[in-house]
Amino acid sequence: MRLSKEMVKHIAGAVAANLESKGMAKLLKPMDVLSGRVSELITADLAAEDRLDEEVKKILASYESEIAAGRMDYRKVFELTKQKLAKERGIVL
Repeated sequence: MRLSKEMVKHIAGAVAANLESKGMAKLLKPMDVLSGRVSELITADLAAEDRLDEEVKKILASYESEIAAGRMDYRKVFELTKQKLAKERGIVL
């Protein structure tokens, strides 16, 4: 995961506070409960992206010789493959 737990907690708290202050959510439970749930959602989304990255790496391993020979740009192929899989699976990046 690219973000620390502390950073996710901070972002979740800001999102939760913003939802309440803009009238987009009416709190029926304490703010820390909403913030915790937002944190869980962010963490789950980041974990899904990490799993997608690992799958793309496995797919690209079969093209290792072409990438090493310079016939393919790893980063470009990685991003294109990741975007395609994300679209197929309904994952928003």
